[in-house]
Amino acid sequence: MARPAGQGEQTKRHIAEKAKQIFERKGYAATSMEDIREYSQISKGSIYYHFTSKEELFLYAVEKASESWREEWEKQAEQLATAREKLYLLARFYASDMQNPISKIVPEYMGTHNIEEMVQEKMLHLVQPEYDVFLHIVEEGVRCNEFVSDISSEDLAYILYSTLSGISITQFLGYEEKKFYQLYEHAIDVFLNGVTKE
Repeated sequence: MARPAGQGEQTKRHIAEKAKQIFERKGYAATSMEDIREYSQISKGSIYYHFTSKEELFLYAVEKASESWREEWEKQAEQLATAREKLYLLARFYASDMQNPISKIVPEYMGTHNIEEMVQEKMLHLVQPEYDVFLHIVEEGVRCNEFVSDISSEDLAYILYSTLSGISITQFLGYEEKKFYQLYEHAIDVFLNGVTKE
């Protein structure tokens, strides 16, 4: 008997949501497909019908979280007039996202897993939309003469993206949440103004 239209996608999303909750609680390495089966109350056969491996399931969950982040970002960013304002909003978004439990699991996944070429491409696919946000803001700033630099927009976007992504390591150094948010804001200050006297 055929499934009702959309039921397969509903099941897939249900599995991914339950798996995400387990990953957030136990971490990537400690989570098994049996944990996911038990918590989701979905048969192993159905889980493997939708996802060939734990890795594929994890990446799907991260992708869905990334899509939600991007939708919320676009909704708030479109209300701002300048690229400068958007950079500070982006810093707050990044600081907030680093408090998201699934975001804290990604470094564990990256660091403890022997990433195959196909998976590496998938990770690049996940990262690209985030980088594009940075690039669009920088390009807007250059186009509107808010930003002036001899460095290309692409390189400026990579520098800023790497800076904000790198700050996430401080979450493991015991920084309180308020200080964590301030670091992201200060990163934008430094990016826009530098640290040396004119």
